[in-house]
Amino acid sequence: MVYLPVFVLFTRDNFGVSGALQIASLTYLFIVLLEVPSGWMSDWLGRVPTLTVAAAGFVIGQACFLLGGDEFAIIVVGQFFVSAGYAFISGTNVSFHFDSLEGLDRANDYAQRQARISSLSYFVRTGSALLGGVLGLIDLRLTFAVSLAVSLVQLGVTRLFFEPGTHEVRADPFLSQIGKCLGYLRHGFMAWLFCYGIALVVLEHVAFTLMQPWLTEALGKSPDELGATPLVSGVIFAVTAFVGAFAARASAPAGERFGTVATLIGLGVISAVIVTGMALSFSLVILGLLIFRSVQGAAAPVLLSAAIAPRTEQRHRATLLSINSLAGRLAYGGLLQLLAIGAQDNPQPFLQTMSIISWLLIALMVATGSWASRRE
Repeated sequence: MVYLPVFVLFTRDNFGVSGALQIASLTYLFIVLLEVPSGWMSDWLGRVPTLTVAAAGFVIGQACFLLGGDEFAIIVVGQFFVSAGYAFISGTNVSFHFDSLEGLDRANDYAQRQARISSLSYFVRTGSALLGGVLGLIDLRLTFAVSLAVSLVQLGVTRLFFEPGTHEVRADPFLSQIGKCLGYLRHGFMAWLFCYGIALVVLEHVAFTLMQPWLTEALGKSPDELGATPLVSGVIFAVTAFVGAFAARASAPAGERFGTVATLIGLGVISAVIVTGMALSFSLVILGLLIFRSVQGAAAPVLLSAAIAPRTEQRHRATLLSINSLAGRLAYGGLLQLLAIGAQDNPQPFLQTMSIISWLLIALMVATGSWASRRE
């Protein structure tokens, strides 16, 4: 993730705001194509082969970013392979962890352990973001070179994993598997969690997608004269990841104290407030809100997976999580693609529209939250 603090700066510099938004939207639309097949592959073939495909996707994608320059088609190809990496990891990493604990008769430890793992990952992101900002200040392409090197290491480490359990019970044929996974949504609490998973992708990613163009405006710079924007962006990413690490660690205790539903809604409100602040002003005061951008993204997935995994069979687990992720990415990718058409270089109109959508989603979650809590 070394490249993330400067990626939108890179695409906006080469292709403008409209091109940057189109590339961002393609990330989610590509994942739509791969999300459910990757989850089914995980349940059918195994966790380790699926994670290996993900690691290979990151390697190819970062190579395209490094070598693509201002060639839109090559950057899109790179985005496809990076999207494949995210799609094949999605649901499988959680299932890999839960299956391993289940095989050791320690499934009850999952929530606390996953919270710690998520927290550690956000501490690592803190260092990655700072490194990306410093490298981007020198040359944006250096971030892709380092990301490529790390991806190669990731691929090597993944090949050392062992498959958890015997994996004797395989997934059903593809269409039958999808039908059985959707059958879980007949339970009211599971249906609410699924809908929240869709809202999570939208709420979490708005500030992420437009933060770098917003920061460029706030610093009084332009796409052609970035100045210190890459470094500032890296520092902000680092701070948000650092805050996210503590949010992830606190997620399981918060869920136990306030309940899963109430905690998830509260996390959504934080994201909606951040987007609204960005939509209202380019003042650097808003940076005080932006440092909390990773709170929902760090804490909510821990609570969602801790609630969903024990309520599903092993052979359905990764597929159901992938279907949920697909639905969220499809919703957000579609919104991005729709709003990117004819977008001007000013990111504020986009943020204003997304602010309204964010609060509508929060209102929907609040309206159905009590009903879901009674079914938990």
